[in-house]
Amino acid sequence: MGFLTPIFLVALAGLAVPVLIHLTRQEKGKPLGFPSLMFLKRIPFEETSRRRIRHWVLLVMRLAALGLLVAAFARPFVRGGALASVGGPGPEEVVILLDRSYSMDLGDNWARAVDHARGVATALRPQDRASLVTFSETPHLVHRSINDPARFAATLDTLRTGSLATRIGPAIKLARSTLAASELPRQRVVLISDFQRTGWRPDPDATLPAEVTMETVVMGEEGAANLALTDLELDRQSAGNRERVTVSARLINTGDAVSTTEVTLAIDDTDIGTATVTAPPGGAIPVTFDPFTLTHPFTRGEVRVAEAPGNGLGEDNTLHFVASPGGNLSVLIVDPLGQGNSNLYLRGALGIAEGAGFGTVLVRGAPSESQLAGADVVVLNAAPFPGGGAGDRLRAFVEDGGGLLLALGQRSTVPSVHAEFLPATVGPVTEGAEERRLGFVDYDHAVFEAFMGPRSGDFSQASFYRTRRLDVTDGRVTAQFDDGTPALVEGRRGKGRILVWASGLDRFWNNLALQPVYLPFVHRVTRFLGGRGEAQPWHLAGSTVNLSALAEAGTTLEIPIGAVAMEPGGGSVALDPSNSLLRLASRGIWEIRPPGDRPEHPMAVAANVDVTESDLARLDVEEFVGAVGGEPTAGDSAVADAGTVEIQAADFERRQSFWRYLLAAVFLLMVSETVLANRLSRSRIKEESAVVG
Repeated sequence: MGFLTPIFLVALAGLAVPVLIHLTRQEKGKPLGFPSLMFLKRIPFEETSRRRIRHWVLLVMRLAALGLLVAAFARPFVRGGALASVGGPGPEEVVILLDRSYSMDLGDNWARAVDHARGVATALRPQDRASLVTFSETPHLVHRSINDPARFAATLDTLRTGSLATRIGPAIKLARSTLAASELPRQRVVLISDFQRTGWRPDPDATLPAEVTMETVVMGEEGAANLALTDLELDRQSAGNRERVTVSARLINTGDAVSTTEVTLAIDDTDIGTATVTAPPGGAIPVTFDPFTLTHPFTRGEVRVAEAPGNGLGEDNTLHFVASPGGNLSVLIVDPLGQGNSNLYLRGALGIAEGAGFGTVLVRGAPSESQLAGADVVVLNAAPFPGGGAGDRLRAFVEDGGGLLLALGQRSTVPSVHAEFLPATVGPVTEGAEERRLGFVDYDHAVFEAFMGPRSGDFSQASFYRTRRLDVTDGRVTAQFDDGTPALVEGRRGKGRILVWASGLDRFWNNLALQPVYLPFVHRVTRFLGGRGEAQPWHLAGSTVNLSALAEAGTTLEIPIGAVAMEPGGGSVALDPSNSLLRLASRGIWEIRPPGDRPEHPMAVAANVDVTESDLARLDVEEFVGAVGGEPTAGDSAVADAGTVEIQAADFERRQSFWRYLLAAVFLLMVSETVLANRLSRSRIKEESAVVG
């Protein structure tokens, strides 16, 4: 039992006033003038009948009426039990949306959010039902349409914030579908979040029906200060047989005051460098460390901000990465003419590279066994596929993990005995009156993914005058001409890869070599064939990676038999050997190794948070409610603090409305008291008349 306005209960002390007056009041006789008192005896006047309570029932009824009237003004309510369902509107379906993004970890936001969700569950009447949905980038339905506050409380005690960003739209969609399955007459959505501006994008499907009540509970303070690390980059430089790596990042300050802090670089859990930086208010500053020598595969590193008051969120204060030695790729270019003119542009492109580059060797005719032993990639640019033993050696080279690029030209021929080794059958030369262009590029492929964004390169500007016809057998088409014929086909043979390009890499059959995309295209093709460039130093938390595609040191890695993915915070995730896909659900270093085996440098993947979540600028909640629809509540847009309990109490009292029943009881008591008082008065008059008579 509780009271919405308990201050009125002070008036209950006034109930003692009539009793005290009734008990202490004495009636004094009036002096009457009499002509003579000589014959009368003097007797002191004394009245005691007024000092005792004669009609207890009447007094109790009057006091009870006054007490109920005071209680009605105090507006009582009941949080649980059978009385919680008395009065008020019909049963209600409630969906609680609880934000678990990492920005909710700021201050005590998460603890207060959980308390509010627990209070909503406790406020349920016996006929009400509630669902619990937690969300960050994706929503998760934890409980569906139940009435069990204890179960809700137990679940809430186990929940923690994650490493992902806020996405409110999918949570609204799930709430709508959950309410659509309910038959209860009243429906309400309680959204508990810090309402970051970056977490909401208007979506016509993320709306609520007009009859659904929308209650928003805003956590945190707007414009809170926060430091965040972002834009982690590794600059590799080859120095003989060693590889030097320079780590750089950027420190963002979202506060309104200058912040000076220390940023540390650690490699394999050992601090190797510290920089003191001063970030301007609302700005960013770059941080660069001295280079270090990369010697071991899957070397783990992190850049972190020193923990200090005012740093705000903890999830964005550390950037993790994993790096392995690479060095220069050895590229063997086969020149059928022995003059190098047909490979002029190709050799020039491979000679321009930042960091770990390419070491090219030009050979005439079929490469020897010793030449193949020192090569990572073989390029047949307008050269024939070798026959006899040379062809067998080239096939063995690919199957052992090497890469082969077959750029077709006039002299490109393939012996029939090796035709099935290629992912496509090479056909005759095709040419026409009109030049052709690339009409399709698979931007999901490793070769073209760097060209996905705007102003990242336009392949459609290249003109092709002659091509070779390709009939795909078991390969993957990654690019097509505008007439639908294949332009680039990928194939896998053993541990190695093959790419067949339907035209040349010089200026004889096309003008691709004159386009800005030529240089990065050649680099990405070569690195892809050599097994380099696919293993990114870090990924975004929440993304999915293909572990079987990770490659280091020119050798495609295989997942150890029986291996599992060890999560950064403990626990493990079973891997499916058929696809080797792993979702990085949290930030940190994920290790892929058999359970119980702890190698010094196991296969690892790094995950970092999306720093867009570090922007704590708040969404306009009223505008959000208008876009989502539904009927806002009186407590809409209230910031959750000590007033949260008052909002919950008001909701209890509003639904139960016990004050109406108390006023009705007061009315009945007053009517009964009046009837009883009149009867007692008449009885007393009759008794006095009988005595007088």
